[in-house]
Amino acid sequence: MVPKKPGTKGPATAAERPTDLIDARIRGLADWRGALLARLRALIHEADPAVLEEWKWNNPVWSHDGLISPASHTRAS
Repeated sequence: MVPKKPGTKGPATAAERPTDLIDARIRGLADWRGALLARLRALIHEADPAVLEEWKWNNPVWSHDGLISPASHTRAS
C-alpha cells in the first residue's frame, strides 16, 4: 500500500504526477498564458536543474530547499 501524503486525498498515481499535471495545464491554456507558463517552467529548470516540481493549491509550484515560485493563471478576458 502506498502511504497517503498529508493534506491530500490519496496517493498520487502516474497520471497525477506534478510534471504530468503541469504539462496538462500548459496544454489546457492554448493562448499566451500556456506559452508563458511553459517559458517560466523552462527558465526555472535552467536556473536550477535540481528544482522540484510540485502541485499544490491546484497550481504548479517549484521548490528547492523552500518555495521558489508558485504559478497560477487568471481567466481569459
